[in-house]
Amino acid sequence: MRRRAIVLIPLFLVVLVALFFALRPNSPTEETSTEESSTEGPLEETVDLMITGGNSMTPDQISVTEGEHVTLTISSDEPLEFHLHGYDLETEVEPNEPAELSFDAAITGRFEIENEGTREELGELLVQPG
Repeated sequence: MRRRAIVLIPLFLVVLVALFFALRPNSPTEETSTEESSTEGPLEETVDLMITGGNSMTPDQISVTEGEHVTLTISSDEPLEFHLHGYDLETEVEPNEPAELSFDAAITGRFEIENEGTREELGELLVQPG
């Protein structure tokens, strides 16, 4: 009987250790890396736009994903008021002085971009679901 106990006790301990490693929760380093990745903030998207003649924008369609932080860098060959519908954002653009318009893409859909002064449509912003 004593001999049997000497064999069974170490075997029992080996099984317990194996179960511990097989069923343990995530290690602290895995939790830390998961927490860090979730606190990194939104993805950033920067788009350079060129407006010519007050009525033509290149590119004429901007596509981003919901949740991204978007920065539009707008250049124009003449003064205009750049207006992004849906988000109701606008900025004055002067020739040879690029303007920036930043926002979080929180609303999905298609949104018209226009020259507010002439009411001319310049292009569109497409925000796709994340």
